[in-house]
Amino acid sequence: MDDLQAIADAAVAGFGIAWLPCWLIRDALLEGRLQQVLGEIPGKDFEVHAVWPLTPHLPLKVRLAVDALVSHLPARMAL
Repeated sequence: MDDLQAIADAAVAGFGIAWLPCWLIRDALLEGRLQQVLGEIPGKDFEVHAVWPLTPHLPLKVRLAVDALVSHLPARMAL
């Protein structure tokens, strides 16, 4: 499988273990539908970039999207 949600669903259904990002399975972990068994395995670091055209005025919807990424993304990446 190459779809993370499908892998998470399979793990919750009892089809075996899976190595998944905590942000994806946070609720399942907190609700006890999944449990961590392999401890902390270092994942692959990655960067997130927001790119927009250089204009004299940044459109409000772009500013709001960037602000939402900055404030919500780090919280979603951690358990």
